[in-house]
Amino acid sequence: MFMSILPAGGIVGAQMAGLRAAVSSAIAYAAGLEDARISVTEDSGVIYLDGSAPSLRVLETAIGVARDIAGNAICNRIEPAY
Repeated sequence: MFMSILPAGGIVGAQMAGLRAAVSSAIAYAAGLEDARISVTEDSGVIYLDGSAPSLRVLETAIGVARDIAGNAICNRIEPAY
């Protein structure tokens, strides 16, 4: 009989860490977000966007990039700096 040696939560946690890294990377390299200061964290399956954006367009672009990768599991806490 075969048994898993990893707890199930460890696999989910690793997947979420990968998702957080993917969102963070996508925001870092997305065109038009050069002046944004956004950090990406994950807690309990939700991706949090924190920081500041110099315009509404930049803020909406960052949210769109994150949603393209993580779907609706995004919590926007970006402060407008305009």
